[in-house]
Amino acid sequence: MLFEIFTKQLKKLASFVGIYESKQPYWVEITTKQPKCIYYFGPFDNYAEASKMQHGYIEDLIEEKAIGITVEIKRCMPTTLTVEE
Repeated sequence: MLFEIFTKQLKKLASFVGIYESKQPYWVEITTKQPKCIYYFGPFDNYAEASKMQHGYIEDLIEEKAIGITVEIKRCMPTTLTVEE
């Protein structure tokens, strides 16, 4: 009985987390090796909009001589827009 209650509560929590994540905006996360930083650009309403805008951010970082650029578009809520490691 206790296991059934726990399982039911766990399913409710998983459902809530799924709803919460689907409400989060999209952000472009760009990581550079030199300087060693993570940059967040956004928020965007949808993936297509974030994808379209990422090229300008990459170009800016290339102009600033950043090396080892990787990009990921994801749903999140960053608390800091530039993270220096």
